Amino acid sequence: MIATLPTPLLAAIEAETSTVPAPRLREAAEALSGAYRGKAALKAALTAADRAAYLAVRFPSTFAAARVVWDQLARAIPLANMQSVLDVGAGPGTASLAAHGLLSDMARYTWLERDAGWRPAADRLAAAMGLKPHHRNAALGSSLTLEPHDIVVAAYALNELPKDAHANVVDALWRAARRALILIEPGTPAAFEIVRTARESVLGQGGHAAAPCTHDALCPMSRRDWCHRPVRVARTAVHRGAKHAQLGFEDEKLSFVVLTRDPPARTTASRIVRKPIRNAGHVHLDLCAVDGLERTTVTRSDRDTYRQARDAEWGGIWPPQDD
Repeated sequence: MIATLPTPLLAAIEAETSTVPAPRLREAAEALSGAYRGKAALKAALTAADRAAYLAVRFPSTFAAARVVWDQLARAIPLANMQSVLDVGAGPGTASLAAHGLLSDMARYTWLERDAGWRPAADRLAAAMGLKPHHRNAALGSSLTLEPHDIVVAAYALNELPKDAHANVVDALWRAARRALILIEPGTPAAFEIVRTARESVLGQGGHAAAPCTHDALCPMSRRDWCHRPVRVARTAVHRGAKHAQLGFEDEKLSFVVLTRDPPARTTASRIVRKPIRNAGHVHLDLCAVDGLERTTVTRSDRDTYRQARDAEWGGIWPPQDD
């Protein structure tokens, strides 16, 4: 399945990027990509071209990643009565916009962002999706006081902080989360360590790991074999032009954890944590379950299960359940 942006949001992003000449947009996109690959430092002060480049080449991927995680939360706990969301390190509001259609239209959104320059574009994107967020201009840090909200989400935020600030910030985020805390980070070994450490801390305070975990046991994965998953994202025409890309899609890899106050609905025994290995007549699935990591092999002789295994995807649950 390839993730796409909602039509109103796509139109809003095209409007934002249309104000920047194509050569300048490509230049800014190349600099942004270099920074994310670690070849250059991320800019402290963004220009209009930098923001447009982010919306063109990074927003679709981070939006798709956040949507995958929101869907996991919706499987774990009822969302109908969730009335407030705190989006920490919100940028243009990506993580909140990805919740569209899952929460009540009356839900209140607070976007905490240190860079006030994002606000005009963020408001225009929010208006396209029918949201009217409350903005708070502040940097995420251990001394920051956070008002409690039903759901707190921090997407691609913790990895930008000094390592020695993580523990205090995670504690502050958990204290502010009345019902659930969502943490999303890049799908790298270093970012996974941030997620795993946060999971251990919250479980130690009585929370529950609702996803991707199917249990509250100690995480069996490590930096050498880290928990992450891909989401395939459709590239828009602006996206392809800004990156000189030929393919109509790209894969965004993420590490994440959904933590809840109440025990989540446990609908399956395990999660597929690596790309399934499909061979003639059998499929290998690497699974994470309460007893740790295990590999199961499904053969053609088990027709129904084999058909399910052939269709199984990295990051999916096993055995599969009806939506």
